[in-house]
Amino acid sequence: MNLGNAVRFWSSWNPDGEAVIVDDRIVSWAELHERTNGLANGLASAGIAKGDRVGILSGNCLEYLELAIAGYKIGSILVPLNVRLTPPELSYIIDHAGCSAVVADHELTGLGAEALDVLPHTPIGRIGLAEGFGTTFADLRGDQTADPAVDVAADDLAYICYTSGTTGTPKGAMLSHGNVLAMSHNRILADNLTTTSRVYLPFPLSFTGGLVSMWAPTYVGGATLVLDRHVDPTRTLQMIQDQAITNFSAVPVIWEMLVNHPNLADYDLASLTIIGSGGAAVPAALLERLQAAGLPMSQGYGLTEGAGMNCWLNAADAERKLGSCGQPMMHTRARTVDPDAENELVDVADGEVGELILSGPEIMLGYWNDPDATAQTLVEGWLRTGDLARIDDEGYVFIVDRSKDMLISGGLNVYPAEIEAVLAGIDGVAECAVIGVPDEKWGETPAALIGAAPDVDLDPTALAAVCRDNLADYKRPRFIVLRDEPLPRGMSGKVLKRQLRDEYEDRSRLGPAVH
Repeated sequence: MNLGNAVRFWSSWNPDGEAVIVDDRIVSWAELHERTNGLANGLASAGIAKGDRVGILSGNCLEYLELAIAGYKIGSILVPLNVRLTPPELSYIIDHAGCSAVVADHELTGLGAEALDVLPHTPIGRIGLAEGFGTTFADLRGDQTADPAVDVAADDLAYICYTSGTTGTPKGAMLSHGNVLAMSHNRILADNLTTTSRVYLPFPLSFTGGLVSMWAPTYVGGATLVLDRHVDPTRTLQMIQDQAITNFSAVPVIWEMLVNHPNLADYDLASLTIIGSGGAAVPAALLERLQAAGLPMSQGYGLTEGAGMNCWLNAADAERKLGSCGQPMMHTRARTVDPDAENELVDVADGEVGELILSGPEIMLGYWNDPDATAQTLVEGWLRTGDLARIDDEGYVFIVDRSKDMLISGGLNVYPAEIEAVLAGIDGVAECAVIGVPDEKWGETPAALIGAAPDVDLDPTALAAVCRDNLADYKRPRFIVLRDEPLPRGMSGKVLKRQLRDEYEDRSRLGPAVH
């Protein structure tokens, strides 16, 4: 039971079926099987063995998917590298994962080289999708007729997906073949995926949402993936029409752009049968506009540690259960427990707010090389999500708040501790706190509230420059506020961020944006 069996199966059952469409290229299931055989054999000949980690720093392309499938076949583990990270951020992940090789596309070879050059240990293999970064894919490909004979089981790792942690250092969620297959089967049912389905994916494969929770079910279910390189509202509408897309999911900010498109009525979107959203609740006004356009919206909830999809709200329930992210998916269980009981699970009363915990075959095996974080997150066989929720008498989950300080900006998780760690290292910063503040376009955006050391004058522009050098663009504070008064703290000395969010609810108090 492993993910490599999907391409083997569909290449036999539907060899001429369209597996992937990217740009003007159509790749059949039979061709995809042959190409990934060649790549898998080439990787093995280059010394990549079962259990080895292979990082990939690339935009969306056919080769990204091929590398994942080739890894399935030989048991290597893919480590997606966020293309928006800075060299220091990438270096940490590559080093922590212990990557044997890093693959980079032609646009990112400079970034990849800069990240690798500072690592002190044994040189890491470099593989380029084109010239300029070590061995090329073309040179690497081996025998396309021989299917690698490697025993890969359900509990072997397929991915290590890094997510920024509340401590400020990224954590690698270990997702097994069985985890991803379980989530894929859940989503195949929810999305009604078949061999006639056509799924549009313009979002980065470097994020769990794109690579795991969107592509994996498409691949396992034998549907056609229409892969694009970036999101553009006009292009998205055109692609849905031209490619007869049946399934498309996006965060609410993208749906806002689409329904507000001045020429929306000019596009034929009749092929769409399932549209979905996640990352944040869909506002009632947006839901109404989508329904008026003939686009019934399903909604979901998931996190990297749960392979990206754990609850689902059918479009038929969207109005009746407004604000809900749906019910747990098949084989997934959900409970709400006391968030302050750290080492035990104490259920709250029915209908009351508590920390959402999940169990099921899609839940990660743990965090790579981080037993302490694993023990804190996986308790008694349950995943502590860090999200506060209530579950109604019909089993529908309503996310109320986040017990962790994470904010979601444009559908991307942003952890204040990571930003605070950068700011705290700047001379003259005595204390700092980062909160999420409302943003019309992105939902939330980070704001940094800073106290200077005595007799120190800090420059917000200089602080912003340090953030640019050390943080991916979506993590950088849009507002930097130099406070005259100390940050509010509780009896334990912990900063009271809820009080800060209330204090800066009026955006005018934040001052001008810094970037």
